Amino acid sequence: MKIGIASHIVLDTIKSGGSTVQSLGGPACYCGITARRFGFDVELATRVGSDFPDDARNILRDNNIPLKERSIADGPTTRFMLEDREPRKLVLQSKCRPISEQDIADMKVDCWIASPVIDEIPASVLEAIKKNRGKKDFVILDPQGYMREADAAGRVALKDKIDIDLAGITAIKADSQELAALTGGLQGVEGMKVLQARGVDFVVTTEHRVIHMLHKDMHYWIKLRDIDTPDATGAGDIIASAFTCAWVKEKDALWALCFGAGALRAALETGEAGLAKIPPMSKIESSASYFYNTVSFKDV
Repeated sequence: MKIGIASHIVLDTIKSGGSTVQSLGGPACYCGITARRFGFDVELATRVGSDFPDDARNILRDNNIPLKERSIADGPTTRFMLEDREPRKLVLQSKCRPISEQDIADMKVDCWIASPVIDEIPASVLEAIKKNRGKKDFVILDPQGYMREADAAGRVALKDKIDIDLAGITAIKADSQELAALTGGLQGVEGMKVLQARGVDFVVTTEHRVIHMLHKDMHYWIKLRDIDTPDATGAGDIIASAFTCAWVKEKDALWALCFGAGALRAALETGEAGLAKIPPMSKIESSASYFYNTVSFKDV
């Protein structure tokens, strides 16, 4: 099977625990490599600049993720500087041009992940994704990039409210701030029910150490223990990709949630930074099986 991922490839500078790491990143990479662990082929709707380095191309090539020539644009690649501490500090250093409808039109995939990093998926492109939704009729949205806005110095802040047409979106993966922005300030199950009422079949949300899912009339949640990790960058992308791949393969909502949580726990337990934290499938499966026996659920 083949998964389509719409998102900018990013070059990250990650400052964490007194060290600085340069890393290839963004959902195109975190979701893409996670999907490769599940045996999916990956096709990217993305952009990089003419400054995109050869070693980054090699990482994509080594993971069997092709970068099309038409994805290379004049100007710079999108770059972020991230200080992974509390509060998390994110600075936009450069921004590549947006993804276009033409990038979506001829892609033949089974399912989609739409996950902008900062405003590179216009509403018209999201509509094109929903129309070209794949053989398995599945589109998951991570709204993180619609939340972000950068000032003249590149400092990234989060919007309090975002308005997205959710018609045709199968699933959403959102953190608590994104959930509030999508629902007028609502949190928890009440906020999730609002998104479900707008047509979203799977509402997956994250808060500290807990992953929730609302599907049909059931609320599921999984608790994770605290894990000391040098870098949590890409954690949400890993959840979204593992959830998507598991659902498309097995059509079992509970197992999909467990694979999302299992992939996250296995990633954080590596103690690695950047893309090196994406775990092998054996670790993901082991963690997913553990969570299957610990998941809580309740009728809503």
